[in-house]
Amino acid sequence: MKINKEWLTRTTGDPFADVGGLAIEYLWEKDPHKTILELIEDVTDIYVNKWNGGIHPFFLNSTVTQNAFKGDRKKIETLKYYSALVNNTLSFEDGYCRILGVKTNLFPANRANHILSGSGGLMNFHHSFQSGLMLSKEAVIRMFFIPLATEFLVDKIALLGSNNREVIKLFVDDNISTNQSKIGKGISEGILKSSFKNPSNALFDFASKCMEKIKEEENDITITLYHFTNFGASPEMQVYVLPAIIYKFYQRVTWDNNYKKDWNHFLNRSYRNSKLKKLNYNIDSHSFEYEEKKEAKTTNHNIFKTWYNPILEKLLKNKSILPNILTWVKEHPFNFNIVKLYQIYIKKMNQKTLEKIEQIADFILEEEHEAKKLVTKIKGIENAYALKRLLVSFQEKSHKKGNKEPLFSMQDYVTYLFPEGIFWKDIQLLLLICLYEKMHQREIFFEESDNQ
Repeated sequence: MKINKEWLTRTTGDPFADVGGLAIEYLWEKDPHKTILELIEDVTDIYVNKWNGGIHPFFLNSTVTQNAFKGDRKKIETLKYYSALVNNTLSFEDGYCRILGVKTNLFPANRANHILSGSGGLMNFHHSFQSGLMLSKEAVIRMFFIPLATEFLVDKIALLGSNNREVIKLFVDDNISTNQSKIGKGISEGILKSSFKNPSNALFDFASKCMEKIKEEENDITITLYHFTNFGASPEMQVYVLPAIIYKFYQRVTWDNNYKKDWNHFLNRSYRNSKLKKLNYNIDSHSFEYEEKKEAKTTNHNIFKTWYNPILEKLLKNKSILPNILTWVKEHPFNFNIVKLYQIYIKKMNQKTLEKIEQIADFILEEEHEAKKLVTKIKGIENAYALKRLLVSFQEKSHKKGNKEPLFSMQDYVTYLFPEGIFWKDIQLLLLICLYEKMHQREIFFEESDNQ
């Protein structure tokens, strides 16, 4: 059975097969006249002669990584195997490929030619005690191109998957293009190395690149980072998912002119580097200032974006960033609409809840001399009962002032302020954030020591 070119590149839903397929597609776009065996030969030359066989995180004891093979022998054995695979001179069985779902000739895929599957000699790893996952030759070939299209992130390989093919293609094309450029300059020594130190930052940085290239906001884009190694006796993989709802939120706050200035200041100030002394973020120059060997230095976004950032990590883990926002807004203006987007998009909060919180904040700030005491009181609340009692006291005060409309109705109280599923602490944090933002707007300032 001849090679099916469409099976080599079509979308499968398997993240590894799709990255390999897009790598083949990229190479064919650059040189459409080459056969698949010629592409395999080109890539083998890179792995063996440029990278010294260093693709161990992908394949265990393969023809490229096998210690028994030296120099050109690695290339000879690799081409011999793939030539036999392409020409159907290897033993096979008929059935359905577990990746492509097509009926065809099947070949065993194990740790020597596939990623994170069982070893061929350990029969219990695979269905029906077979010698590997039984795949079509096209699916097996796809795997061979993955090292060219991925990168090292700290101690493991980073590979991206997505529900949007263009997202994966962007990742693959960028990596192969960078590899080819380095190879052309004679400076490629192995798998690409990411400048990032953790998956959270790398994932959000790539999401930002996607937002530049893929503008369709209506698309629900989810990006998944597979962080893995297939090396030695301890293969492992961790999966990091950037859900569509986080992607949408991040897109809005980083690209919308109404939000991006406040959001970027807040996000940038959150970067951390424990190795640098006297680290200080300069909000005017968008840079960090620090001291090194008693000398003052600065670093820009291209450098500090690789540092640890608790905001990005919390977004990825769906942990609340409200405490971080509160700390920031005490000293800096911060558009409350960003908080609304966060609560509505990510925390699924009813918009009327946020409207009621704003209404209560406006009531508190009607008397400036009282506002300082009330902010202190709200900050000191330690349980739901105390918060509810304080809000009821605002209701009583509003009534005494002769306001015709109540500050909030019974339905507002039950349905929006304290509905089932809303943690009282979030209401407290949102009210404080809203108060501080409105105080910035009205130029009501006081030292935090005044609020103790």
